[in-house]
Amino acid sequence: MNFYRISLALLITVCQPIFASDDAQNLQNQLDKYTQLSGHFTQIISNEQGSQTQSSTGEFWVKKPNQFRWNYQLPYVQKIVSNGDKLWIYDEDLEQVSIKAASKAIDSSPLSIILGSTNLEQLFKVTKLADKDGIDWIKLTPITDNSGFDYIDIGFNAGVLNRMVLRDSFGQTTRLLFTAVAVNTLIEDELFTFVVPEGADVFEELAE
Repeated sequence: MNFYRISLALLITVCQPIFASDDAQNLQNQLDKYTQLSGHFTQIISNEQGSQTQSSTGEFWVKKPNQFRWNYQLPYVQKIVSNGDKLWIYDEDLEQVSIKAASKAIDSSPLSIILGSTNLEQLFKVTKLADKDGIDWIKLTPITDNSGFDYIDIGFNAGVLNRMVLRDSFGQTTRLLFTAVAVNTLIEDELFTFVVPEGADVFEELAE
């Protein structure tokens, strides 16, 4: 299971559609305005030649500082859950659960952007792109070559997260469409606790 690839899909944000000359600071200021986020997603992964290799749908919930739940529903059931300390990755078909230290996993993924655990200006060149089809776009380009991806384009519709396009260093492109996005709607902490199903194989990687 490639957690890094999956976690790329967890770059989810809310932002206003206007960015001034200091794009990074303006984006950061908008990210600081929310504490909870939820909605539905459609994820499409394409290879370097542009051929679709995988499509999936599901729901997500995020609660700062480090709690989140990402439920893949179709074509397979997979759950990624963090309570801030531990992170569980559950594959229903394989009946396997991987348990990781949440901080280590989050720090190595773009999810750290929305959870406030990374400095945008230190890690990215942030630029406003031309609007297209009613979507406001902004691009994040990694400053270093060891990030694992080439760029992230994030699109907003009327100030709310709508789309994301991410290209990794292997030429694979992940496209996400977000719908029914709710901002700062109460999410109970119980949602971010995962109970290992009886009979599932468990693999723990909690050591620092």
